[in-house]
Amino acid sequence: MTDIHCHILPLVDDGSSSFEESLQMVEKHLSQGVTSIVLTPHFRKKSFEENDERVVSVFEDFCKKVKEAGFNVNLYLGREITVYDGFLKDIEEGKFLSLANGKFVLLEFPYEREVDIEEICYNVRLLGFLPVIAHVERYSYFRNEENVSRVRNGGAVIQVNASAVVGKSFGAENKFVKKLLKKKLVDVIASDYHFMREDHIGLAYKKVKSKYGEEYADLIFEKNPNYITSR
Repeated sequence: MTDIHCHILPLVDDGSSSFEESLQMVEKHLSQGVTSIVLTPHFRKKSFEENDERVVSVFEDFCKKVKEAGFNVNLYLGREITVYDGFLKDIEEGKFLSLANGKFVLLEFPYEREVDIEEICYNVRLLGFLPVIAHVERYSYFRNEENVSRVRNGGAVIQVNASAVVGKSFGAENKFVKKLLKKKLVDVIASDYHFMREDHIGLAYKKVKSKYGEEYADLIFEKNPNYITSR
């Protein structure tokens, strides 16, 4: 499996407070069948504003420690960008880390304050990038199958969290993800793993494989994520 959304990189956001914790997280991921990971620390105004230079430096140090630990895993870097006024201009000027240094950008939106997700994704595409909507189930005002289908048809990638797949998120989120999976409107399932949270990605894969078939499970846990890391 390939995980394109997690907070394993230490010391740069709320995901992990040390290299030791992060190495434990990598070991846990590997035990569940993950072989490639995109580390996506937050960029969120007024909360997590660690600059990209610092993030890259920590990533390089972490890659060395992972190799020294003997873990056989492919590591990539990105950011989970919470949209803010002016972020489109920053994307246009290259002031952000895309997923695996490619054309895809992981976007987080406000959970309760409504924004025009479809319009934002359209504008990101106009700039030559491909939007990945992080944990689409969390946005209460967007929690509608027609909304997801429309923005997906417009070129956005729909990502949901493994926790919602296995029923460990909030009730409304869990129910919505079931509807999306049933209609095969999910493009990628990722962990959104933080050290203080459970890692559900292995169980989520088993559940999707059991309920919706191995072909679809492999598509959204492996093939689509691999495509994202290769662009």
